[in-house]
Amino acid sequence: MSSRVSYDFIIAGMGCAGLSMAMHLINSKVKFEKILILDKDLKNINDRTWCFWTKEKNNWYKPIIFNKWDSFIFKSNDFEKKIKLSPYFYCMIKGIDFYSYCIDAIKKDNRFEIVTDSILNIKSENDLGILTCSNQTFQSKFIFNSALRTQQIKSNHVNYLQHFKGWFIEAPEYVFDLNHPVFMDFSVDQKNDCRFIYLIPQSKHTALIEYTGFSPNLIDDDEYNHELNNYIKNNLSIKDYRIIETEKGSIPMAESKFTNNFGKNVINIGTAGGSSKPSTGYTFYFIQKNCQDIIYQLEKNANKIIAPSRSKKYLFYDSVLLNVMNNKQTSSKKIFVDLFKKNLPINLLAFLNEETTFIKDLKIMNSVEKLVFIKSAFKVFFKN
Repeated sequence: MSSRVSYDFIIAGMGCAGLSMAMHLINSKVKFEKILILDKDLKNINDRTWCFWTKEKNNWYKPIIFNKWDSFIFKSNDFEKKIKLSPYFYCMIKGIDFYSYCIDAIKKDNRFEIVTDSILNIKSENDLGILTCSNQTFQSKFIFNSALRTQQIKSNHVNYLQHFKGWFIEAPEYVFDLNHPVFMDFSVDQKNDCRFIYLIPQSKHTALIEYTGFSPNLIDDDEYNHELNNYIKNNLSIKDYRIIETEKGSIPMAESKFTNNFGKNVINIGTAGGSSKPSTGYTFYFIQKNCQDIIYQLEKNANKIIAPSRSKKYLFYDSVLLNVMNNKQTSSKKIFVDLFKKNLPINLLAFLNEETTFIKDLKIMNSVEKLVFIKSAFKVFFKN
């Protein structure tokens, strides 16, 4: 094997986290001459959609926001509400738009090099990050890693997945409300679980319909297809439609933490770095926050980075919710209905974005079944 090739930074993985890190570096005051960004393949298919809410009006990804809304709909069998989001906006970014925009910007910046290869190993050695591929070994002061994940699974922890399958469909008639995406529709059969539909309109006759579950295990493809078809025909009364694209995936919603076994010169980002919120699976917004944190540190001191970590307060809240969902003493549907029915949207969205004070947290907590949550809180507190 040839000698190591050196870079200022290496970005391992070209998913949302890796490409976001590259864009934050491009737009920063951090000084660098050579950055390697590496993945086993180039991102050239529309494999996912990111939706999130933000108060920011100007950010690096603004040009690729497919649509944004100042309200959305929350639904259940016996409750429906159009929720005004101000000062937040609910935003949607298509995967292919994100990949194309980022990769185009990276290719235009001659400080970056893109390599497609399989990553075999990452480690820290002699105050450097070392990345080994099938054909080459590279080194840099820091490696930003989203490609390899290590998770310390504990038997007494609740480790769920947010799993989903979505169809982009085209209907022959104008049936979709462009002004109001459906954030969650719990009117589907819960099957003693937590299941709901996202409906994100693209035009008056096209939309993303996504069937989503929170549970320990995935479901098979036939069940996804059955539930999607059933919802489209029975809930939306669309008898004739065409599937344009499909997306499918899963996101960890876990009490068990992702750990860094690669040493101090490897900084985990994305899901590997804890950016997937354990209670909701939301990731995009937290990736941007963590990248901003890293950039802030690099601009102050290019030789030291402390990996961003989430507040212990919110980690505790997330664990309590996961335990309540897992114990099934109350339905997950009821939890979310209570949250959206009894709280001001601005307070709830800020809570889910981890932007609230403890006083506001207490108001949110007061809207759910207190005894059930108190029991779970004690259980979480006394876990090892």
